[in-house]
Amino acid sequence: MSEKFLVGLDDEQRAAAGAIHGPVVIIAGAGTGKTRTITHRIAYAIDNGVAEPSRSLALTYTAKAASELRLRLAMLGFSGVQAHTFHSAAWRQLQFFWNEAIGGKPFRIISNKNDLISAALSGIGRSKGNVAQRDFATEIEWAKGREVAPEDYARIAQEQSRVSLPGFTYTDIADLYRAYDSLKQEQGQLDFEDILLLLVGILEEQTSVIDRVRAQYRHFTVDEYQDVSPLQQRLLDLWLGNRKEVCVVGDPDQSIFSFAGSTHEYLLGFTKKYPDAQIFRLSQNYRSTAQIVHVANRVADRELSSVRGKGVHNVRLSSHASEFAESEKIVQRVQELLKSGVTPRDIALLFRRNDQLNVFAEILTSAGIPVTIAGQSQGQRPFFYDGKIKEAIRLIRGASIATGSDTGDIPLVDQVLAVLSSVGWISDRAPIDDPRLRLLGFIYEFAEKVENASLRDLINEFDERERSNVEPEGNAVVLSSIHSAKGLEWSHVFVPRLREGVLPISYALESEKLMDEERRLFYVAVTRAKDTLNLSFAGSDSSRFLSLLPALNSN
Repeated sequence: MSEKFLVGLDDEQRAAAGAIHGPVVIIAGAGTGKTRTITHRIAYAIDNGVAEPSRSLALTYTAKAASELRLRLAMLGFSGVQAHTFHSAAWRQLQFFWNEAIGGKPFRIISNKNDLISAALSGIGRSKGNVAQRDFATEIEWAKGREVAPEDYARIAQEQSRVSLPGFTYTDIADLYRAYDSLKQEQGQLDFEDILLLLVGILEEQTSVIDRVRAQYRHFTVDEYQDVSPLQQRLLDLWLGNRKEVCVVGDPDQSIFSFAGSTHEYLLGFTKKYPDAQIFRLSQNYRSTAQIVHVANRVADRELSSVRGKGVHNVRLSSHASEFAESEKIVQRVQELLKSGVTPRDIALLFRRNDQLNVFAEILTSAGIPVTIAGQSQGQRPFFYDGKIKEAIRLIRGASIATGSDTGDIPLVDQVLAVLSSVGWISDRAPIDDPRLRLLGFIYEFAEKVENASLRDLINEFDERERSNVEPEGNAVVLSSIHSAKGLEWSHVFVPRLREGVLPISYALESEKLMDEERRLFYVAVTRAKDTLNLSFAGSDSSRFLSLLPALNSN
């Protein structure tokens, strides 16, 4: 067998990537190269005739992670492999079979639940009070992910000790959930959880449909397996049938989405479901310096080892008299990094609470530091809907059709620049806020990563990103919740506001199970850092998790 796709992997990665007959479970610690491992495993299986690109499906938790998987596979020469989130893969199938299985036009997908939730609250004679709209949505998502119907919500939520929303009983939430679903159905709409529920129903009830789906996809890879919900697992079981060609990858120490219905029980119980499964562990951390990995090991009681140098004082823990003083110090350190030549997007501030994001955005912006908030456009139009970007992509698409693959030896970036010059756009003369500069930056990266990429390859990547709403990165300091940061990494990471009631969050203080998840959340935050990690708090009530840490530089 050809082993060219195993070259360059370490011994642990090589063993996992070489196991191309399922079932396979890979326990991958933070920063241990799991994406590299699974993409090389897929490539190795295809190269040796064990799998086919068009019949291989890779599933992951976020659209951005799916985009990265597709890009990595394209770099290896296998752009035909499908890589999607569960919801995206399910929606594609649901659209394909809609007319046959349901009839008529597919319902419209709602991008967020806020309007319907507001209408449902009015319908049951309630206002949201001081509860964030996102918290109502989370309860609905938890219930659907756990396959809990409105009539069963109150009983099961009580049995599982769900944290109740202020001013709302379990029965109140059940009434809201029922009203929300009724309104949505009346308006011919679906939310993301409905996509999975509908597809599961069709696959279970219509043999002709499930037979065709199983004929299409024969090899499955599931990334972030510690974050699947019971509903997602049920869909995966339907896709697989009685076959075992599945590779799951995950880290139980990064299971942080139980509030939304996810559970690491499927990862931990994989060998019970498949007694013949091969088990592999990745423990060599390539992301972070040794001191950062040492801190992470103390937080999670792990034994990851760093292959990078120790660094000098690259983990700081600082205390401050007030949150104002803490914020001032963070701004000062960010400014020092930027003055030293660090690119803004290589810096991230991670928070436990979403309400802290906008506060810090104002603080940094007032200091002249460019910022972007993960998951927010801050009043700007979505990137792919910007008029200048739409025109640029239209021109590139036209050029790809006109030239086909006959572009000689002209580099991809030069082809794009030639196309854009036809409308008088010259990158060297463009103002700094021209969105086409951001597009061009992405094209440079794409061309560097995907050897011999064509305009058609570029257009396909644009189309996938637009469908999944994965925008090219801007050059700004990133502010993100810790939950949204999972799977990402930055050279320099700040984790402020580390006090009791924030991390761990106040409602977890009386629950051992929730406290364990808060500790895992802190572990995720720590392991996002590559070169430096800055931990801080204000006042005397510091987070209990800081007592787990080794002695650190505290200036």
